[in-house]
Amino acid sequence: MTPSHQSTHEPQCRESLFRLERRIISGCVVLLLVAIVIGSAGCSKLGNQNSNAGPGGGADNSNNAPVPPSSAGQGTPTTWEAKGTSLNGKDGQTLTLACSPVGTAHSVWGSDIYTADSSICTAGVHSGLITYQQGGTVTIELRPGRTIYGGSERNGVVTSPYGAYGQSFVFKTPNTEAVVREAEDHTPVLWNTSASMVKFEAGKTYKFKCPPGGKESAVWGSDIYTLDSSICNAAVHAGKLTMESGGSVTIELRPGESAYKGSERNGIKTNDYGQYGSSFVVK
Repeated sequence: MTPSHQSTHEPQCRESLFRLERRIISGCVVLLLVAIVIGSAGCSKLGNQNSNAGPGGGADNSNNAPVPPSSAGQGTPTTWEAKGTSLNGKDGQTLTLACSPVGTAHSVWGSDIYTADSSICTAGVHSGLITYQQGGTVTIELRPGRTIYGGSERNGVVTSPYGAYGQSFVFKTPNTEAVVREAEDHTPVLWNTSASMVKFEAGKTYKFKCPPGGKESAVWGSDIYTLDSSICNAAVHAGKLTMESGGSVTIELRPGESAYKGSERNGIKTNDYGQYGSSFVVK
């Protein structure tokens, strides 16, 4: 091999080796970058999974869990014994309360408009907003008292009528005002409700609403009835409504009579009575 040939070949060899080294280094750099990118993505995914973990470290499936109904405890937890008076609220104030499942019945006075000392949760069942079994959430509004509260039977709850009471509550629903207006215009009563619950004032008139499917209850007098007579049965006796259909009736308070004479009219038999301090007539 001549020196001139050797000198030409060696630079070419070195140049080839240099290019090969550059290619290997470049390839390693690319592989290293790919590894870094993959590793970063994996860490990021792991970090996201960990950030969604609940307090116990498990995955939080809250985004996939069904949304509980509004009746499932959105308000302040309360007992079935709790009354409006126990809230110490002011007239016009609204309060949202959560009644626990498997409730028990407690006393309620009123119908759509309830005395403040009534059981809120039981009144909620009466209004059809919740059930004893499932409980649920109700919103009430405290209101001023009334001179008279009705009574009715709804959803397995029988409420009692009452006279004057200092504070009331109603349930807030889309049709609250319409329901309250109807209850104010014609106080709902049961067939055994007498007029003696009202504060007596001669000449004062009251409008009541008797439900369909009436039941007989005691009445004393004819045309003029003792104040403790059944309002609805007296109205049937007077020919103003029927037991089958019920309906609205207006009474006027009158002074007492020295004697009351019974009679039989429209399928209702009333009783005789002696002197009684206050009366009513059916208008």
